[in-house]
Amino acid sequence: MKTFLSILTLGFIFLVGCADNNSIVAPENNQVSAPNWITLPQENGSSVENQISKTKNIKGSSGGEIIIDYNYNGGPHGEIKIIAKLKFLSGSFSGTKTITMVVNDVDGTITYSPSMNFNKPAELYVKLEGLDLYGINPDSIDFSYHDPSGSFGQVDYKEIQVDISSGTLELKEGKIPHFSRYGFSR
Repeated sequence: MKTFLSILTLGFIFLVGCADNNSIVAPENNQVSAPNWITLPQENGSSVENQISKTKNIKGSSGGEIIIDYNYNGGPHGEIKIIAKLKFLSGSFSGTKTITMVVNDVDGTITYSPSMNFNKPAELYVKLEGLDLYGINPDSIDFSYHDPSGSFGQVDYKEIQVDISSGTLELKEGKIPHFSRYGFSR
């Protein structure tokens, strides 16, 4: 009986020890969790998702910019204002591209098409006003990307300003080396 229990115990230890997600033998997953996007108040309390977009032809050799400036009623301050400006430096890419910038009014993220990487990072400015930021620690706010392959990380930038009382988030000189999904996160 002791032999049978010993074999059964060793078999159990072997099965548990060889399991794919066992932290005893498998390395810890140290990957940071996906961005927790800052959400925007909905227009007149509506939960319908709108996408605010702008399309523009930009010549890579000379650069250019694409701007979205959009307001709608809602939020604790009565109005939400979204400003997003992406500036391409001369030599950012070759040829002329039809660039589309889309701001999602639910999570405030910005996506671009077509998918591309740049020779020189594009410069992003984003300002969101009229948000409900009460209870959010300003030091926890960052600006992140989430690419189509599932990778994510923080964007290099000059400055983020957070004003809780006016519900304002402002990104200055975000460095965008490729098109992904971008937004304020915590």
